[in-house]
Amino acid sequence: MSDTLTELRDAADRPRVAFKGSFWRSLVLLLFAGLTFLACRLFHDVDTKTEPGVIMNLPDNIGNYLGFDSDITDSERVILPRDTEFAKKRYSGFDLPEITAEIVLSGAQRQSIHRPQVCLAGQGWAIQKEETIPITLAGGRVQKVRKLTLLRTQDGIRVVGYFIYWFVGMDKTTDDHFERIFLTSWDRIVHRVNHRWAYVIVNATLPPEPTVTAGERQKVLSDLLSFTGKLIPQIQRPEVNAIR
Repeated sequence: MSDTLTELRDAADRPRVAFKGSFWRSLVLLLFAGLTFLACRLFHDVDTKTEPGVIMNLPDNIGNYLGFDSDITDSERVILPRDTEFAKKRYSGFDLPEITAEIVLSGAQRQSIHRPQVCLAGQGWAIQKEETIPITLAGGRVQKVRKLTLLRTQDGIRVVGYFIYWFVGMDKTTDDHFERIFLTSWDRIVHRVNHRWAYVIVNATLPPEPTVTAGERQKVLSDLLSFTGKLIPQIQRPEVNAIR
């Protein structure tokens, strides 16, 4: 008799269990459909022709440095989307170390911008140190850039390099790749702005060691940071430079 009652209770519970499972599955599907609809609504009218925050024309001279147009590498043209824009120059100044400056501006696909750490490792550089450097510009505004101290060995000789970079959106800058991704998502959702980000690079390579002293290394870095501070106001639009 007890076995019969147990079977009857189990039979009565089965529809309720099935109903609960079906209810939650339906709720999840409705939630997913709602989020998909919301995403479509949010991104449908986002401006895909946002003006960049940079001027794609590197200056002919900065301080005591003279600039000379430099070719984009074949690998850059092959790997990056076709609508990626470039500006690149080598800067020389008498007894000053040569400096390379480059702007990479993303196109419609937004796949032109990437973490430089990946490419540098592929070029044989090891990152010895990574840090954020605040640069004070004319007018008192401070902009953060990211500085990488690089090292690689060529024919058994150590070579040191300094690599400075930052990202420029329509009306903001950041030196952090993941912050750039967050700002991109946030501004698309909240402000309906789709940043056409630019990736700016300033770098210099020192002569092979042991001919370079610690004092000479510090001077190269100091010159590079000074160069960067003078470059920023000339390539970033006024609305970007006005932000504190």
